[in-house]
Amino acid sequence: MKKLLQTIILLFFFSLTSTVSFAQGYKIIGKAIGFADSTKLYLADVTDGSFKPIDSTYIVAGDFRFEGKLKHKVVQTYIHTKNFADRVSLWLENTTVHFSAEKGKFKQALIEGSQTQNLWTELNKAIKSSKDEKEQYVQFIKKNPDSIISAYLLSLFSTSWGNKTIRDLYGNLTPENKTTSYGKNIETYLALSKDIQIGGSFVDISQPDTSGIIRKLSDLKGKVILLDFWGSWCGPCREANPKLVTIYNEFKSKGFEIFGVGAETSKKQWVTALKKDGLQWVNVSDMKGDKNEAALMYNVGQYPTNFLIDKDGVIIARDISIENLRTKLKDML
Repeated sequence: MKKLLQTIILLFFFSLTSTVSFAQGYKIIGKAIGFADSTKLYLADVTDGSFKPIDSTYIVAGDFRFEGKLKHKVVQTYIHTKNFADRVSLWLENTTVHFSAEKGKFKQALIEGSQTQNLWTELNKAIKSSKDEKEQYVQFIKKNPDSIISAYLLSLFSTSWGNKTIRDLYGNLTPENKTTSYGKNIETYLALSKDIQIGGSFVDISQPDTSGIIRKLSDLKGKVILLDFWGSWCGPCREANPKLVTIYNEFKSKGFEIFGVGAETSKKQWVTALKKDGLQWVNVSDMKGDKNEAALMYNVGQYPTNFLIDKDGVIIARDISIENLRTKLKDML
């Protein structure tokens, strides 16, 4: 009876310690050299591409600490200063992480403790010593189908690697990895992406304008159309807009139109940019940022990206320069 009681107590103890271990959260023990006391550091979740605050703390005598508990096994985070002058990404898990960096050199920070972060470090070392960056990524994804990094990479490069490559690699991911936010992004991309080719017909787009009215690309058929993927946050896009306005005013009476698709998440920022840049043509956005469904359909991975479509709805050029656009329009119109 005594031995049975001891066994029960031991089982209870192991069960309790196991539960405590499982329930423990993350702890970032950090050292940041070169900062004044009371400099504030922030920890942000960047899973969806934007900085969502998790916590903040202060540097005291070169030391700082973050503590908390993640709802997911692994979360892509950033540690950064208020002005983002110093920032570095970190794959955070519910474990103890040691962080060490100097002011102005956060991207060279030494980060230890997270298994996923260790994998990330190894991958980046392999890329630096390789002449074929894509191949290193592909081999990593094949060897690590259960790593969230693999799902992240496929989501990141989906529009540039193309449907077939992404579909093949996505098929090798573990079921758990496919249910992550990155896995769901890939699934959406695979469902939406089309085989857009120069010489082929355009694929119709249907999204709301700033007034909420649904506008279709096909409504402009019969005119020469520049399908312009841009963003209010995109420097090169904003630099090109005044030149596009000039061309639009020069050729709109001759049968030329522009259909702008904004990679936006803030309607206020989008509307402000439209007014400031004087964009009078049709502009739409589904407010999903760089996951805009039309951008996924057209495999747009960078901004600006454009497609020139003739009066018959055939795509005749991609990423045409402003100078070449004017020459082309003179010939066509």
